[in-house]
Amino acid sequence: MFDIIYEATRQINTQIFFLSALLFFIGYVFAPTAYYKNIRWLIAYPMFVVRIMDQFLKVSHHPLKIFIIVMSLNTVSLFLNLLSGWGVILPYLFIIYMGINIGVVMYHTLEGEFYYLELVNPVAMIELPAAWLSISMAIQFNLTSFWGNTSLPQIEFSRYFTYFLVLVIPMLFLAGVLETILIKFGEKNKIGRN
Repeated sequence: MFDIIYEATRQINTQIFFLSALLFFIGYVFAPTAYYKNIRWLIAYPMFVVRIMDQFLKVSHHPLKIFIIVMSLNTVSLFLNLLSGWGVILPYLFIIYMGINIGVVMYHTLEGEFYYLELVNPVAMIELPAAWLSISMAIQFNLTSFWGNTSLPQIEFSRYFTYFLVLVIPMLFLAGVLETILIKFGEKNKIGRN
């Protein structure tokens, strides 16, 4: 297992990882504009997520249920990121759109306050690098498989899937545990104030 982790950290290109982060931030910086200008095709999905989250969080749930939902949603989302490597320009669009989605949800939820500071919370500091890793693998696979880039390691998609399992999933597990704790802590504080 540690051999695979070591291999993955050597094979995933650092420049592509930072490109993924940059593309995410382009989307995140644009999100408040999309929100205020009410660009429906960009904000429809994140606002749908906000409504679902509001309904879900109105009721107290067992921590295991919260964890399973959080872990499942994050895993599916980041696995779709990885699969986007099969599309010609999909990985680039996916990560920008992810930045917009997260940005719209954050901007709406926080009412614009501490918008950038919120990215420094413990959950985001684990989930975002996991997202950038998954999209980095997709971009790298895309560049070597469809664009003929020979300067990057030539890696089969199944190997990227293995990297996803040993790098991304443990990060999502840890983030899911933290997020569950924070949600339950928030519930207790809300009850204590009433």
